[in-house]
Amino acid sequence: MTWSLTLVKASYFLAAVMFILGLKRMASPVTARRGIVQAGFGMVIATVATFFLPDMHNLGLMTLAIVLGTALAWWSGKKVAMTDMPQ
Repeated sequence: MTWSLTLVKASYFLAAVMFILGLKRMASPVTARRGIVQAGFGMVIATVATFFLPDMHNLGLMTLAIVLGTALAWWSGKKVAMTDMPQ
């Protein structure tokens, strides 16, 4: 196993832990905002780590999907009021 694959797997583990702890923090209104941010950072770590996998193909398609998904999420986040969100 190469060092890059080991680093990617460690990043996936860290991302999973951050995501799970972020979901746990979302259970309380006091810590919900920090939980969302923590889970988001976990997702970013996992996404960036994927680009460092050996023999990665379709980088352009992956980048396009990330850009489109980000734009759509930003637009829908601005359009929907927080009072309309389920708890």
